[in-house]
Amino acid sequence: MSTQITLHHLNASRSDRIFWVLEELGLPYNVRVHFRTPSRSAPKSLLDISPTGKAPTIELNGKVITESSFIIWKLLHLSEIQSNSFKKIDVQIEQTEDDVFWGHYSEGSMMNLFQASAIIQATTQAWNNGMIIKEIDENSKKAVGDYSGFVTGKYLGPQMQGTIDFAENFINKSAHGWFSGTDKPGEGDFMMFFAINSLLSGTRAGLFNVGDGLKGWHKRVLSRPAAQRAQQRLKDEEEKAKAKI
Repeated sequence: MSTQITLHHLNASRSDRIFWVLEELGLPYNVRVHFRTPSRSAPKSLLDISPTGKAPTIELNGKVITESSFIIWKLLHLSEIQSNSFKKIDVQIEQTEDDVFWGHYSEGSMMNLFQASAIIQATTQAWNNGMIIKEIDENSKKAVGDYSGFVTGKYLGPQMQGTIDFAENFINKSAHGWFSGTDKPGEGDFMMFFAINSLLSGTRAGLFNVGDGLKGWHKRVLSRPAAQRAQQRLKDEEEKAKAKI
């Protein structure tokens, strides 16, 4: 019996990592798209699947699996991927120490700061748009904006830049230019994709200094046919889902 995979994708989420790994591994999969509510939280449809309402979430042979790193680990350890018939896959299947480190780093050091910044910006907009208090005067709006700017610019911003510089330093010293530490992308690369892609092609583009090393890594990723298919599949699935609303 072939492996049955359904990827639950939430718009503007870290699901792009899972699209990429699925395409690299050549695994067939279905996609169910969930759209954020006006408050940017997960809709009930995703909460009905995932106990935390987080994406990405996959159903693997009927079992619900969450957390990007665990999802990637499970996919790389599927029997059909570990078998000799998949030796030609151009992916670092066996986990390296660098894979483990960058898998943890992507969430523990980078995304926790990035997410904190995003939450502050979203809640600032909510205050100023009257979603929390219906009527807010201009002085109050300025005060909220000043506080938000201080926290994101003076506190979180330098720490976020530090995480970027650390990754830049590793890639510049890497013999092969992958976070797996080998000549193929691995779990570390899949996990780092969301943050770096957001810095170069997403909502954070132009806000931080990203060096040539990470720019080169990003270009190598997007030049891969599997990554291109993943980006297109994500776009197509969202458009199909929107058309049904």
